[in-house]
Amino acid sequence: MPTFNQLIHHGREEKRRTDRTRALDQEKTTAETDRLGLAGAGSFKSINFVQSISEEDEQCSRKKNINFVHVLLIKKKTFVTVTDAKGNKKTGASAGCLEERKGRSRLSRYAAEATAEHVGRSARKMGLKSVVMKVKGSTFFRKKKKVILSWREGFSR
Repeated sequence: MPTFNQLIHHGREEKRRTDRTRALDQEKTTAETDRLGLAGAGSFKSINFVQSISEEDEQCSRKKNINFVHVLLIKKKTFVTVTDAKGNKKTGASAGCLEERKGRSRLSRYAAEATAEHVGRSARKMGLKSVVMKVKGSTFFRKKKKVILSWREGFSR
């Protein structure tokens, strides 16, 4: 069993080894920057060449233009919202916002479909080309499916 002094000195040796490997890693990264021709650019964190390449890429630019349709279906409430990729709300409605659905009729199962169709029409008027739909809620899939199809119908007409 090693003594206390041996344990202390053993820890110092490991620290020296890790310091040496850090120095070697630093030399490797500087050699890598020299090889790539980026020697005067500083560290890799300050280089934005990956960002500039991704901005030129067509697929990455498409991802910035994505719009989301968030549908929240709860037992007695329905919320449909259209947002951009950053989460900023563009348009939205709930079952209570519809003029033809007031009182107990806004709690019916058709209110969710009417709300989704209304938001689909307003999204089409805004000029949206394509959307990604996210559906949440504690209802059966049949109701969710009807809401998705009615949103599509309002968006396509």
